[in-house]
Amino acid sequence: MAMGIIVFLWSPGTEAKDFAFPEIAGWKKSGDAQTFIPKTLYEYINGAADLYLMYDFEELKVMEYENQKKAQLTVDVYRHKTPLHAFGIYSQERLPKTNFLDIGIQCYYEEEFLNFLTGPYYVKISATNTRPEDREALITFAKKIAESLGPKGSIPSLISVFPTEGKEKYSEKFIAKNFLGYAFLQSAFTADYQIQNRKFKLFIIEGKDKNACRDMIEKYLQTIKSPRKDMAEGRLTLSDPHHGDLDLQWQGRYLWGILNLNEVSLRLKYLKLFEDRLTKK
Repeated sequence: MAMGIIVFLWSPGTEAKDFAFPEIAGWKKSGDAQTFIPKTLYEYINGAADLYLMYDFEELKVMEYENQKKAQLTVDVYRHKTPLHAFGIYSQERLPKTNFLDIGIQCYYEEEFLNFLTGPYYVKISATNTRPEDREALITFAKKIAESLGPKGSIPSLISVFPTEGKEKYSEKFIAKNFLGYAFLQSAFTADYQIQNRKFKLFIIEGKDKNACRDMIEKYLQTIKSPRKDMAEGRLTLSDPHHGDLDLQWQGRYLWGILNLNEVSLRLKYLKLFEDRLTKK
């Protein structure tokens, strides 16, 4: 049964724009902005540069601010090729159990730093010597910068097809490449779940079309040396030497499945919940 589904990952009007660091009352800029591009990013974040590049990083602008009390703030504005890739790197670094604020698409605050997502930008603001005004200062900067960066867009809408029962809040991630460690499995969305003492992960892959999904499954079966030969749409239970038993559902240009869940009845339940929500999308 074919599913007539059209999913827009991001709202329109979220293209990158020229950005200038704003003036903030009570603060002055400490020199000129620094700019980093893909080939120089390692100079600023050597250990993490490869991860950012995997999410189609295009440019980083850095500005430092200082006030009369010698408090300092550093603002990093990472621009990625698409809002989807900006969400991806943000989701990799997001702290799910922290303080979330209504700034940009999504924003979280911890003592001495605040990170948020807006359009194709991932913004990181860190503070030094700002206590006890730490939170207030970071929020002031974040709001002003978010406003300067233009339309915020929205969370990828495919996130909404994940079943809500048991889903851990703010656990959704976008994996840009090599899902499960396999080059032939393209980008995927994942979310973490817990039902009583059982923890597991759900994922969904959106292929270019039905044939692209067929190709991914064929390569997967070859890689894990599965004896299964039929390629009909529907459910596949596979034994992966690196990830154990997993269920995979194929329908049209979508593949979705479950990792780290041994209970068959619960796996079937979540595969069906996923299908129902995807069909209604």
